[in-house]
Amino acid sequence: MPKTYEVPPAPPANHGSTLAAWVLTWGVVIGSVVAAVGFSLDIDFATYGGIAIIVLTCAASLGLRAAGFGQKTKKA
Repeated sequence: MPKTYEVPPAPPANHGSTLAAWVLTWGVVIGSVVAAVGFSLDIDFATYGGIAIIVLTCAASLGLRAAGFGQKTKKA
């Protein structure tokens, strides 16, 4: 009987645990905590600072991914 299916390729060995992913994760966590404290205590500088940390972290993570420190993609 002929094979009518294809086995999917194996996932990358790093399981998504890359430098770009860790920078994004911890940057968003730290930025969220700073923004939450600023919001709770009505400190505008801290609130907007936390939001800025999140935005800058997203940009840094995208830069790291572009530099090759992110999840490898398969070229089809």
